[in-house]
Amino acid sequence: MIHIEAAGVDGLLARAAAGTDHVHVVDGGSDRCEIYDRFVEALALPDHFGHNLDALMDSLRDVADRHEAPWTLVWRPGSPPPGAEGTPTDEGVLGVLASLEREYRDLSVVVADR
Repeated sequence: MIHIEAAGVDGLLARAAAGTDHVHVVDGGSDRCEIYDRFVEALALPDHFGHNLDALMDSLRDVADRHEAPWTLVWRPGSPPPGAEGTPTDEGVLGVLASLEREYRDLSVVVADR
C-alpha cells in the first residue's frame, strides 16, 4: 500500500484521464459508516452491501475480479470530525485494502494522506 500526499493523486488522475492508467478514487469519509457510503458511491457497490468490513472486502473482490489490466484504487480519507485530531484513516479499512492488494497482483492501493 502506498501513502502519498493528496496533491500526488492529481498525477494519477491525469494518467487516468489520458487513458494510460485505470484509477478508481474513493473520496472522504469521516467515520466508518460514511467511509462505507463513499465506497458504495464511488465503486457502485451493490444495494445489498452490508456496511461492515467483511462486506467491504467481498464487494472490493467483486470489483477487482472485473479488472483484466493493472489498476489503482485511491482512497482519500475525509477530514477528521470536529474536535478530533489526525485523520480518519480507519485501521480496519486499511486492513481490508492491504489484504485486497496482497490478493490481486494487478492492483495498487494508494491512500492519500492529507
